[in-house]
Amino acid sequence: MAIDHGAAPSIPTEYLPYQSYTEDPKWQTRFTAMYLAALAACMLLAVVHGALRPRNIRDAFRGLLGIRVRGLYETVPCCVDGELPDKRVVVKGTPTGFLIRIGRVVDSMRLWSAPGLPLNLGQVLIVAGYAAFALVCITYQVPLQENPNRAGFIALAQLPPVFLFAAKNSPLTNFLLGPGVDYTKLNYVHRWAGRFLFLGALIHGSLWINNHVAYDLPILSQQKESSGIAAFGVLCVIMLATIAPLRRYSYSAFLVIHYLTFPAFFITICYHTIYAMPWIVPPLAFYGADLLVRFIRWRVVVGRVEAKGKGNAAMTLIHIPLAARGWQAGQHVQIRVVFGGRAWEAHPLSICCAAPGESCLTAPDGAPLGMLLAARVAGDWSQSLHTWAQQPDYVFDPEEEKEDVEAQPSSADSAKTPGVASTTEDDLPGRDVHLILEGPYGGPTLSPDDFESVLMFAGGSGATFTLGVLDALVARAVPLSTTTSTIRPQPKTTRVVWCWCVRSFATINWFAPLLLQIANRAAHVSSPLDLRIRIFVTCLCNPDAVPRIPGCTVTEARPSVAGVLATLLDVGVVDEFDCCSPQKSGVVSEQSSVADLDVESIAGLTPAPPVKTTRTPAANVDVDPDSEKGAVGDPTRHQPVGGVAVFAAGPGSLIREAGNAVASANLSVVGRRAGGVAFCAEAFTI
Repeated sequence: MAIDHGAAPSIPTEYLPYQSYTEDPKWQTRFTAMYLAALAACMLLAVVHGALRPRNIRDAFRGLLGIRVRGLYETVPCCVDGELPDKRVVVKGTPTGFLIRIGRVVDSMRLWSAPGLPLNLGQVLIVAGYAAFALVCITYQVPLQENPNRAGFIALAQLPPVFLFAAKNSPLTNFLLGPGVDYTKLNYVHRWAGRFLFLGALIHGSLWINNHVAYDLPILSQQKESSGIAAFGVLCVIMLATIAPLRRYSYSAFLVIHYLTFPAFFITICYHTIYAMPWIVPPLAFYGADLLVRFIRWRVVVGRVEAKGKGNAAMTLIHIPLAARGWQAGQHVQIRVVFGGRAWEAHPLSICCAAPGESCLTAPDGAPLGMLLAARVAGDWSQSLHTWAQQPDYVFDPEEEKEDVEAQPSSADSAKTPGVASTTEDDLPGRDVHLILEGPYGGPTLSPDDFESVLMFAGGSGATFTLGVLDALVARAVPLSTTTSTIRPQPKTTRVVWCWCVRSFATINWFAPLLLQIANRAAHVSSPLDLRIRIFVTCLCNPDAVPRIPGCTVTEARPSVAGVLATLLDVGVVDEFDCCSPQKSGVVSEQSSVADLDVESIAGLTPAPPVKTTRTPAANVDVDPDSEKGAVGDPTRHQPVGGVAVFAAGPGSLIREAGNAVASANLSVVGRRAGGVAFCAEAFTI
């Protein structure tokens, strides 16, 4: 006879051991769902801001397959084809809704940044949200002290976002998050995701080591522990290599360490746990697809390098005349110059011009300029390139060599290289060289055509970005003929202020010929644009030698972005030669001259030192200078109502100052009256 003993007693859940390998993978899925939901929200905001407009989609696909290189030159008109009809767009102010005003306020608040902090408020909130996701998933409902596996599982779950935000050709760039969003603007997410990955590995490893020490167990007893220690050691090497000083001053070493250590980390982590494989396949897929697209977008072309300036004002210009299309103004390319055994050293350089047919710039013979890049001498690679460009090309000629050898006396001059004549720097036309182009990447996140007034503010080599944007804008506003003007709608921009902050007078000559072509195009009688060029120099050594560019003002002063922006937002603010301080003395002559004026600081308490300024009228020789558009007292200068766009490019300090200025302007009455202020930043930092 069977005896029924009843059901087996159940153990209360609080007394059950934590099932790590059952519960922790669920939290990996939850963490993945969290950041994917956040990405979807950002994509939705990008769609609301117009990321799917036909123009943005067309620009995104323009450079998908790389730069198009043509085989022959194509002639283009070198001047405006007659007098074009006045196409000045009439901009009318429209009342903005409550939601739009709230959106502008929120968008302005995200631009705030504290001094010395590389992230603005919006980026800080994104990083804080990511940190909250990671920490909650690591610590919620888990006995972390007894079983720290959860931290290790969440560390593995962060591998996909680390690689997703690091890839140059990530699907997020340009397509899903809007125009101009490239790997440089998403790289801060990659860095912070990597730091929280390291934090999860640190918590996991340190607590396991603590448990082994507490229970007197050997740390390196089995393969699991040994491979885990090895994986954590490799991860420590990666994190040490990402320290800002090493990354900035030895970027090549940083890249080499990255490329060598991440495969080692993947191998050791697979030996450590069988749960790593599902989280390693997506990063490998992202990286493999990135390499494939890079290879597709590679172009080997012939260009010409020219050395400009000396010392702190040294710059190397790289001309690629056969580059036809495949990029837009404001983008950059990764370039490798085949010279001196440094062929595989890649550097990002901004494109200084728009594509042929969409640019104001032409070569001296009237041919299309093609693509123009500029590399400021700031490191060993740029210094070597500048020195190499100054050396004349040596073509071997036996007859000429024989004559030179016979003509040389037996003196110290005989040590010179035969066949190479002494050449000054001004006589050097440059050198032809093979280039490897990869890209283009990035671009402006705003279209200046959509705003009535545009301010472009650049510091140092940041002018390469704003110069290209200015070139494209002026070319669209003043087309070469009536046929080309129908290709794209006329911009509604009527006033442009292009500011450039440089250290020395010699720096102005980097782009003086290019600015002259753009200014002459904008100064045409049929132009709807009022272009002002403001150049601020730390030391104006020779103001009489300032190149005469229509509408150009060269001032020995440090500008204030907020002060320059105020002249665009409020017609009542004096728009004189000094854009950063109110004027107190008499009117300055419109001809090229130098005047010492007494100005007060922004606080209005202590007098500032005299300011030296050189001005050139914003009109060509055929137009009366008294009719200069936009001058003080001129009726053509009106209160903007169609919005103001601010483009800033340069070091991080300039970007922070410009972002704070835009945020303050949007929160002010004059900013709202002008139709709002939008902001586009291009930070030149590593």
